[in-house]
Amino acid sequence: MDAALHSTQSASTAPFEMVAQKIVYGGAALGHHDGHPVLVAGALPGERIEVEPVRQAKGMIHARLLRVLAPAPERIAAPCPLFLRCGGCHYQHLDHPRQLEVKRDILRETLRRIGGIDWQREIGLHAGSPWAYRNQVQLKIGRDEEGGAVLGFFEAESHRLVPVRGCPIGSPLLNKIVAEISQPAWAGRLAGYEEIELLADDRDAEVLLTFHGLAEGAAELAHDCLKLLPGVGGVAIQRRSARRPPSESSRRNRGPGWGQEERTEVFGKPRLGYQVGEFRYEISSGSFFQVSRYLLPEFVETVASDAGAKRGLALDLYAGVGLFTLPLAARFSEAIAVEAGRRSAADLARNVTSAGLSNTRTVRAKAAEFLRRYAQAAPELAVLDPPRAGCEAETLRLLAGLGPARIHYASCHPPTLSRDLAFLARHGFELESLDLFDLFPQTFHIEAVAKLKRA
Repeated sequence: MDAALHSTQSASTAPFEMVAQKIVYGGAALGHHDGHPVLVAGALPGERIEVEPVRQAKGMIHARLLRVLAPAPERIAAPCPLFLRCGGCHYQHLDHPRQLEVKRDILRETLRRIGGIDWQREIGLHAGSPWAYRNQVQLKIGRDEEGGAVLGFFEAESHRLVPVRGCPIGSPLLNKIVAEISQPAWAGRLAGYEEIELLADDRDAEVLLTFHGLAEGAAELAHDCLKLLPGVGGVAIQRRSARRPPSESSRRNRGPGWGQEERTEVFGKPRLGYQVGEFRYEISSGSFFQVSRYLLPEFVETVASDAGAKRGLALDLYAGVGLFTLPLAARFSEAIAVEAGRRSAADLARNVTSAGLSNTRTVRAKAAEFLRRYAQAAPELAVLDPPRAGCEAETLRLLAGLGPARIHYASCHPPTLSRDLAFLARHGFELESLDLFDLFPQTFHIEAVAKLKRA
């Protein structure tokens, strides 16, 4: 904690007025008070606001918005009554076109500040419907005073549960199911579980449910869901016990019950089918898949397209269930897809086989581990789609040494994208184009596609 703030703790917790200056990555507005930077959610640049400090860290004051004293002209009323409470949305007080401008400016500034990349050229903007776009929703399950289940999201910066019966950025079918299982009749069935995940298909017609917890009666709950809930085609029950220490993977992910042994029972259909363009994907419970309904075909086309199509080798690292692998295999003479996750790797192999792609090899391994063993010629194209932490340093070093003609990097986290692009720029690659896909309207999240060529 900053020494000056620590020494005047009583004064530092009193409300104060300030002027918000700009929106930064993370969704909050940045301003200053008494020489200290202040972050506050829900404010817009130029607004005079009253805020209340909630915590201080490394000289930064994190504050709660109390009142907007002088609103910005672009401020609009947030449609959702839980805006800024549930912690899921950050920009509902801005119309969607302005959200896109904010995200573009943040992406450009992050590249410059972290990566030293002064990108003055166009950033392609790709946007779909700003509402009802999520095909996946994760709900926490809490307890009411009688011990029954309550569904909701964690309040921003806390573990307090905000009960919900639907979400305006969730798909219509997911909201129907959430509204149903929020009824008192389901409270006893869900008690004992910690979380529920709902994944809908591309038509918003069928849903795969996954429950996490230690509760008994899994078969009964699953059969009730299959029988009573609209569109539910499969139910997975992931039950955990604490019989082994946490793995490195679970430490990184820290999902519900992280570090506990997991046993999955599946009822109904074991996988959900999802159509993107000309390809169909089968997705198991626990496999990663994009959560936006509207922009996936355009997103996949941008990542998989290349001037060198129909020749050479395409390498797909962090391949997941094969979202990019299948279209890459259709465009290149050979494709290799690498995925470390057990469930995703199994779905990847199955999807390649189902698509009849005889020119494609799948490998279950970490990206760096695969590249250390790789002894073939340099690929025409390498696709990177890592998690938020970005690529491991060894992966980038080995890939740069391999010397692919082109690299397409899809990223959900501009800070690590900027860091990794800076590394590639120092090792012989030139940034050629940059696209921003607004896969997550109303939130601060940014999906970017950077295309590089070997200099």
